[in-house]
Amino acid sequence: MKKIKYILCMVAMLFMVACNDLLETTPKSGIVSDASFFKTTADFDAFIMGAYIDVGGSFDGYGIANWIKVNQFTSQESWGSDQLAKPLAQYMTASNDQITGMWKCFYSMAAKANLVLSKLPAASIADEDKTRIEGEALFFRGFAYLCVARAFGNAPLILAPYDITQNVVSCTPESQIWDQVVSDLTGAAQKLPTRAGWSTDNTGRVTKGTAYAFLANAYMYKEDWGSAETASNALITLGEYDLMPTVRSVFSLATPNNIESIWEVQYRDIPNGKINWSGHEAGSCLPEYTSPRNIGNEWAPAAGWGELVGTRKLADSFEPGDDRRAQLIKVPGEKYKGETMTDTLTIPFTITQVNSSFPTKYWLGPTPLSGADYLFGTNVPVFRYAEFLLNYSEILFMQEKYDDAYHNLNLVRKRALLTELPTQTDQATFLEQLMNERRHELTFEPNLWYAYTRTKTAAKFLLDEYGITMNTAWYKYPIPQSERDQNPNLCQNEGY
Repeated sequence: MKKIKYILCMVAMLFMVACNDLLETTPKSGIVSDASFFKTTADFDAFIMGAYIDVGGSFDGYGIANWIKVNQFTSQESWGSDQLAKPLAQYMTASNDQITGMWKCFYSMAAKANLVLSKLPAASIADEDKTRIEGEALFFRGFAYLCVARAFGNAPLILAPYDITQNVVSCTPESQIWDQVVSDLTGAAQKLPTRAGWSTDNTGRVTKGTAYAFLANAYMYKEDWGSAETASNALITLGEYDLMPTVRSVFSLATPNNIESIWEVQYRDIPNGKINWSGHEAGSCLPEYTSPRNIGNEWAPAAGWGELVGTRKLADSFEPGDDRRAQLIKVPGEKYKGETMTDTLTIPFTITQVNSSFPTKYWLGPTPLSGADYLFGTNVPVFRYAEFLLNYSEILFMQEKYDDAYHNLNLVRKRALLTELPTQTDQATFLEQLMNERRHELTFEPNLWYAYTRTKTAAKFLLDEYGITMNTAWYKYPIPQSERDQNPNLCQNEGY
């Protein structure tokens, strides 16, 4: 593993949060060290904000947009700007820089959390602040290793700040990583505030509900369905989450951090008082990635790049009457008026990507931000209540609570204006129905591919939808070769 240069990281954090009163810290000289930092609550807040920035990513960096891109390309549900889906045998390689970027991002989060956890015991700050900061750090370490385990399997499990021995650390079995994830997220759930417990100027920070949602998901990987249900029920008992009334309203600029949001990346303007995770004035690049290539500045940021658009097969796979298809997926010849468009666009058949489909979860029209024509202020969900309900449905079904399982599945279908599915007790039938709902509810969000791999339905999906015979190695991503070149003890997943 590369040595984490903590001093540079802390300086970067200070600069990135300097415009937000909540996160202003001392000293102001721009020179910090372990001796002069981690003295005040503001110091710890400033540093843990670096983990939020890792999730958000930079304009061309490796945050959530890259996670979505990797998972969409792996599922073959997306074309690039050249309308070609890269063959998986070429994409799933240890030299893929997008996969390497995920690895670096996950371990960057874990490193920040480890340093905070190591410094907290000696800090002379209020006990209430210490408890909350510990909860955030435990969450980010648990979340980071959840991402590592589901993406890479066996991998280094590092639980302390950097020392030279980490340069030759070996891999920990995936099962042990999941045990640590459960431990960290359980601790986080006990220490974090509820959503209502955060002040409004902290909107977007992780909550007790965020920890419970990912804890339930972690138990699903362990096939501990009873514990998964307990964690799910704890989230429900909070009473802070529900489905938004329409699928379109989930992704509206007018309803950031809505009742369906369990956790979302904040891409709001700093002057509006929200946390800026991206390191920029504001904004995500997903709107131009997912809009038609060269559609024009009046319709999309930077005229539309088309680097992450859907296949036509994805668009054609929705049931008739599915409001998710009507509102959130468009194809050439269809009309669309996004929130920031002044007129209605009919997507022309003359566009380069005529055989593609275009998701409108993030593509809402030209950017409303002045002086930043390629950045956009729409938030990006990391986890939302609709996904939670689909997970809860699976958790209940696996305990033979069939009616309750279908009740939760049908809540998501009802919001999409679809008829309810009758209760089935056959597991294969249920999983096919559940994965169909996940595909259409969660496309172009960060967790969908992992639902395919966890349920072992990925091979059938790729063969049935795209005629691809799945290599069993593809259930995990390859450990980046650049990391293995530096660490001779680092493992590699079988088949790479």
